[in-house]
Amino acid sequence: MNTISKNLIIGIVAALLVVGGVVYLINKPAVKPSPITQNQQPSNTVPVTSPTPSTQSQPKSTTKPVVIAQILGVQMSTNLATSGAALNPSTTFSPTTPTLYAVLSLKNATRRTQLSYVRYYEGKYVDSKVSHPSKDGANYFHFDWALNVGKTRKVGNYSLVFYIDGKKAQTISYSIR
Repeated sequence: MNTISKNLIIGIVAALLVVGGVVYLINKPAVKPSPITQNQQPSNTVPVTSPTPSTQSQPKSTTKPVVIAQILGVQMSTNLATSGAALNPSTTFSPTTPTLYAVLSLKNATRRTQLSYVRYYEGKYVDSKVSHPSKDGANYFHFDWALNVGKTRKVGNYSLVFYIDGKKAQTISYSIR
């Protein structure tokens, strides 16, 4: 193919692209803003409402208020009540205590509420865990640490930092003596 043929083909393709673009622009649907009636405000503004007289009834809201789950408190214990609360709370335990419980008192918790902790020994990271209540409306939730047979707990100071839905909520310290 000679140079004239190549230039002719390139010119024809370029012309077709230009004509196609012009045809598109001519036939492209125009985006028109919706007309605003006399009592409406543009959609990019916040509507201003005047207070309604107390003799008129207020419209009922169809949206539910956001209920935020909370950890109201934390207690350490070696036993649980049937309700899930801590029995005989303490912050000092023996190295041979079979099971330690950290009992969280909850408000507005659901099965989707994320509860987690980070545990420290003498200021150094030990472990962490994430869990969820087993039912909606639970008043208590606990994390536990069972002692393996033939083992003892390390003597010293521990702290637990608790999170609810990823936000730091409570901290508690306890000792093994």
